[in-house]
Amino acid sequence: MMLKYSRAATNLRELEELGCTIMHGVDAHTMSKHPLLNQKFDRIVYNFPAPALKRRESNTRQIKSVQLRRSTNATFRHRKHQRLVEGFLGSAYDMLEVIGEIHVTHKTTEPYRKWDIERLAEDAGLCLVEKVRFKKADYPGFNNKRGSGPRADQAFSAGNCCTFKFTRIS
Repeated sequence: MMLKYSRAATNLRELEELGCTIMHGVDAHTMSKHPLLNQKFDRIVYNFPAPALKRRESNTRQIKSVQLRRSTNATFRHRKHQRLVEGFLGSAYDMLEVIGEIHVTHKTTEPYRKWDIERLAEDAGLCLVEKVRFKKADYPGFNNKRGSGPRADQAFSAGNCCTFKFTRIS
């Protein structure tokens, strides 16, 4: 990470000085079982979720459905991006206070809307309480960066995106 992002060391030091706990290598699918995260939160935020990709994030091959067979022999359609968000939402659900919220900020233009964030949340037992336009100015110091590749330290255009705010259905 230090080699990939030019401000990583500075950012980490600033967070530590503010009293933040910094963890690396936490799996979004199993974070609720992590010993340091085994607690309840009133807010869980995931800005611009994306798995490691071989092609550009907007490439439709990254979003295209793949069929997986289950033991019931039924065919389910999954997408790489959706599997990441599904795993995150399921794990975050387990970590959420009864009246807490999960916020996911995501692009809302094509092809990103095909991730179907709202349906994934509903499938995880969550309901949408608010959808607000993401304004970078509301997050001082926030700089979105690419996840991998030779341009990882470059910001990407957030474009049209929203923060989806979910709570438990029950």
